[in-house]
Amino acid sequence: MKQGTLRVGSALSALMVAGALGACGDNGVDELDVDGPAVQTTDSELGTILADAEGRTLYLFTEDSPGTSTCVDECLEAWPAVGGDVEAAGEVDPDLLGTIERPDGTTQATYNDWPLYYYADDAAPGELNGQGVNDVWWVVTPEGSPIEEMPEDDDGGVGY
Repeated sequence: MKQGTLRVGSALSALMVAGALGACGDNGVDELDVDGPAVQTTDSELGTILADAEGRTLYLFTEDSPGTSTCVDECLEAWPAVGGDVEAAGEVDPDLLGTIERPDGTTQATYNDWPLYYYADDAAPGELNGQGVNDVWWVVTPEGSPIEEMPEDDDGGVGY
């Protein structure tokens, strides 16, 4: 009888842990009802910003100009372009979402005409490691403008 009680107790514990983990969510990223790649909004320590469907932070490059990407070669290795046609989700304004043709002939997603990028060193959803790099890489608001401030570190100072 003890062995059966132990199995039931273990099974209940596993279900409680699974339920608790499911309730934790995934960095504020909602499950999207879209058929392909998407741009959505997500909450961050800098406010509401743009992210892809998996919650990876999206950036703009202030050395670009609206409608034109200047990030090529080594720049593109560190800052991969958000490719092609994407759908708007969440608070993203579909009228601000578009595409441009890159210098290499590929298509890149834009928001408010600014080309969108990932940062290669953002390994997980919600990371902001690219924020403020060289004072030219910034996260993007739902209105399509950069947030040009740095997140606070755990000691109350500015990080990075």
